[in-house]
Amino acid sequence: MTTPSVTTDRDAAGAFELLAAASESPTVVAVLTDEELVALQGTESTQLAGTPFLDEAKLPTEQASAIALRSLVARGLVVIDDEDREPEGDNVSTGEPVARRAMQVDRTLAGLLALRSSPLAMVNLVRQVADQATAMMIYLFPHSGVLEEFVTADGYHHFSVPTREAVPARLQAYVDQAGVAGDTDSEPVTGTLEQLESDAAVAQQLADTRALTVLTAINAKEHLQLSLMATSQAVFVMDTPGDADVQTTVREVSRETLVSILDDALPEID
Repeated sequence: MTTPSVTTDRDAAGAFELLAAASESPTVVAVLTDEELVALQGTESTQLAGTPFLDEAKLPTEQASAIALRSLVARGLVVIDDEDREPEGDNVSTGEPVARRAMQVDRTLAGLLALRSSPLAMVNLVRQVADQATAMMIYLFPHSGVLEEFVTADGYHHFSVPTREAVPARLQAYVDQAGVAGDTDSEPVTGTLEQLESDAAVAQQLADTRALTVLTAINAKEHLQLSLMATSQAVFVMDTPGDADVQTTVREVSRETLVSILDDALPEID
C-alpha cells in the first residue's frame, strides 16, 4: 500500500514547516526503515537511495512493507480511521478536492515524503568501505531548501533539514570521515583511465584507497559524476569519464578544496 503521488495542502504545509526549521547543525527529524519507505512511497522511490536491508535479507518486498505498515499504524504515524484524520485540503497542483486516501501519514512525515518525491535537483553519494556501503541523498528546492537523507548499511534512512550553506561541509565530513585531507593540493594528473593506471605514482597512491565515494549530481539540465578516494593519508578527486578513451584528471585535494568541490557539485536551482 502506498500514498498517492498527489500533494495536498496538508502535505505542502508539512513540507514548508520542515524547510522553515532548517539549521546549520540539524537534528534528525525522522528515521524510517527500508520497508517503511517502500510501504509509504513504493519501490520506485528507493531506487537511488537504495534498500540495503531488504536487498541483503531477500525478504518478499510486499510482505515486508505490509508488516512495516502495521508498525507505523501502531506507533500512530499512520492512521486509517476517518475520525483520527486531519483535513487534507485540496490538490496543490490543481486546486481541486482530493479523493479520500487509504491512509493518512503523520503531518511531519507527510511533508518529508512530499519533499522527497519532488526535488528540483539532487545529489547522490554512495560511500564504499570494504564490503559495506552507505548512501547520502541531498534533495534541493527553491529558496535554498534542502532535505538530507542518510542511509546506513543496515537500511535505516535518517532525515535531516540542514541549511544550504551547511551542506558542503557536511558532505566533506561524510566523504572524509577519517579526516585525512591535508592543507595543500597536488598538481593534477591527466590521462585516460588506462594511462592513469599505468602511472606508477598514481596507481600506488590510489591502491591505498580505504573509502571510495561516488557522487552523482542531477538536475533538469545536466548530470555530473565524481569519484572521491580517501586513502590512509589523503583524499583524491577524479572526474568520472563516460568512456574509457576520454581523458580525466585526478589530484590530491586539501580539506578546503574538497569543501569547494562539493559546493560546486550541488546543482543550481533556476
